[in-house]
Amino acid sequence: MKLNFDSFKINMPELNFDNTEKLSPMKDYIGQKRAYEAILMGLEIEQKTHNIFITGPVNTGRRTFAKNILSKYSTNKKTPRDYVYVFNFKDSMKPKAISLKSGTSKIFKKELEETVEMSFNALKKGLEGEDFSKKRTQLEQEYLFERKKIWEELKTQVEKLGFKLQFTSNGAVTIPVYEGKELTDEEYDKLPDEVKNQYEEKTTILRQLMEKTMVKITEMDKNYREELRNLEKYWALFTISGIFEELLKTYNDNSDIIEYLNEIKNDISENFPEILSDENLQKYYKKKYSVNIIIDNSAISGAPVIEATDPTYSSLIGKIEYISQMGVLKTDFTMIKPGLLHKANGGYLILDAEKILKSSYVWETLKNALMNEEIKIENLEGKIGLSVVHTLEPDPIPLNIKVIMIGEEWMYELLYSYDPDFKKLFNIKVPFDTEIELNKENAEYFSMFVKNIIKENNLKDFTKKAIEELIKYSCRLNGKNDKISAKFGLLKNIILESNYISERYSDTIPYVDGNSVKEAIKKHENMFSLYKDKIMESIKDGQLILETKGKKIGQINGLTVMEVDSYSFGVPVKITAKVYSAKQAGLLDIQRDADLSGKIHRKSTMIIENYFYSKYHLDEHMVFSASISFEQVYSMLEGDSASLAEVLSLISAVSQIPINQNIAVTGSIDQNGNIQPVGGIIEKVEGFYNVCKIQGLTGEQGVIIPCQNIKNLVLNDEVEEAIINGKFHIYSVKNVDEAIEIMTGIKAGKIDEHGNFEKDSVNYQVLEGIKRLKHLHPTKKRFLFFK
Repeated sequence: MKLNFDSFKINMPELNFDNTEKLSPMKDYIGQKRAYEAILMGLEIEQKTHNIFITGPVNTGRRTFAKNILSKYSTNKKTPRDYVYVFNFKDSMKPKAISLKSGTSKIFKKELEETVEMSFNALKKGLEGEDFSKKRTQLEQEYLFERKKIWEELKTQVEKLGFKLQFTSNGAVTIPVYEGKELTDEEYDKLPDEVKNQYEEKTTILRQLMEKTMVKITEMDKNYREELRNLEKYWALFTISGIFEELLKTYNDNSDIIEYLNEIKNDISENFPEILSDENLQKYYKKKYSVNIIIDNSAISGAPVIEATDPTYSSLIGKIEYISQMGVLKTDFTMIKPGLLHKANGGYLILDAEKILKSSYVWETLKNALMNEEIKIENLEGKIGLSVVHTLEPDPIPLNIKVIMIGEEWMYELLYSYDPDFKKLFNIKVPFDTEIELNKENAEYFSMFVKNIIKENNLKDFTKKAIEELIKYSCRLNGKNDKISAKFGLLKNIILESNYISERYSDTIPYVDGNSVKEAIKKHENMFSLYKDKIMESIKDGQLILETKGKKIGQINGLTVMEVDSYSFGVPVKITAKVYSAKQAGLLDIQRDADLSGKIHRKSTMIIENYFYSKYHLDEHMVFSASISFEQVYSMLEGDSASLAEVLSLISAVSQIPINQNIAVTGSIDQNGNIQPVGGIIEKVEGFYNVCKIQGLTGEQGVIIPCQNIKNLVLNDEVEEAIINGKFHIYSVKNVDEAIEIMTGIKAGKIDEHGNFEKDSVNYQVLEGIKRLKHLHPTKKRFLFFK
């Protein structure tokens, strides 16, 4: 059936505006009802098993869809708590994690810094004051008095033994006294032996006295230092307690904060002499008493929504940094850095599935965090055993998060099939549709989407005609005349480029018009069409041989689609069939036997074989040999969309009936000869039109397509105009017989009540041709088969 333009033109909804100037930007989404319901379920079910995976092709707006929904949904959720890391006074290598009310971590950090600074100043001022100095002097005097008393007692006891106690730079020594005189070593040696023996006997007693006294002195010194420390600590605690009191009251409902503040007070009171002794030491202790903010939600209202643009192991869970001092790596709790999981904790994290899978250890780390419901910071080099540096072990932070992963369908299938943990964690699949029904409501949403791009990028407003051209282009992207494409990323590019064309070439026009959109589409496609143009040039030069006029036996123009980068275009290909009598019968598929065909194409050749057996009731005595070739095709051939063309060329070769070269054919067949839809219809039709245009339009040229593909016709203006003016034609067929009649101009032929085809029909001539081939080798059984 020959199609007229009205049978496949786009039914453009009526738009009630002249331009987009007064339109409001789109606040919702276009279509995707199924996806919306699925993601809403995933958000409502808060268990860790129901994280979300959005599937669909790139440039369909999946990420924008997710962000728009989350931005609305998250505002009604409770803002999560802040988290900080602080010094662990029990184990400095294990920093403590403390949670605070949402948005208070910065306030607490500042208040603590001020409190510590005030405490240091108060201690310094008090240390120089009269009150503390008097108490310390009193304690020191009592200590010195008792110490002197012990030495006096020792001195008395030593003198009773006939010695004198004397203090030197080397300590206390005893000197013998004889007849009231202190003896030198020489004088002592001259004493009578019995006198010296008396002194020697007293030496043991003297040593015991000295040792007992030294023990008393040591104990007294120890007690003095302890009393002095207690005095200093008590005084320091007394001095700073009032300063800390306000902070303790403010956070009295947070037991972790209260414990931490009391630990700071005790540490200051124990170390304040050292703290006040040196400015560098003061800096060290101020750092020790500070807090490291890991999660700060002061700037958000509701739950956080975080988008990860380039997730890595460290960016996901955080890291511990180091500094080098004298060739030694050092770190502390202030050098712990948060990751994306920290920032999104209590809210939502949007991740790119492909980047997650490509980055080392990221997927496993994400799974562990979700399964264990905690964020444990551990540097990668330590985790995999590449570092022996002793490092920090921060407290894990509890994790409460909803992860939204975005990827193509194959990524979801890959994870679902090969990772059991994926099934436990991602039970919500959000299928993102690639097409949206073209109706008035969606056309209005589409216009508001364009207004969004205009407002975001400060562009000119678009006319109604420009919007209609964008809708048509969207239908071309989708390959259907009743549905627009959901690939809004590609549409955004055309919108931007249309504005550029309008600014550059039509700057006197206040709006972007339809002609600017057409020109932008043309220039955009021209960026990618170099290879197509080279092929068309080779057709024009006669290097790629195609015929678009006249009739040929066993030769037909099939239609193929080539894809270079993201650009697809149609290229006709000459398909030839030859039949002959041979001792070894069979049908040779040249592409298959040359290893230039894929599995689907090989399948289609088997279907052709079965169709012939069924259609013409072949038996083992009705055989012939034949070959089919795709001429000047040197790359891999895949698909079954040329099977109708192959059948027609084979029918022509067997029946010796010529077929039209001015009509190209696409379509798949089943074993009963019914035509099945194929892909790439737009590219195929326009591809053959371009070849006909190069070789000269006759008004007889056209294309045969499956009837199911009529809705896929969204042709460019030039081809549409040629069809309207009768210079180019499109035929739709339901079965092989309909295609036979179009291609030969002869009726296909039906089977009568005796099981015979109508005489002089094409099918009748096919059987006659097979009989002729049979008579050339009548003695040997032959079979039609595909090698």
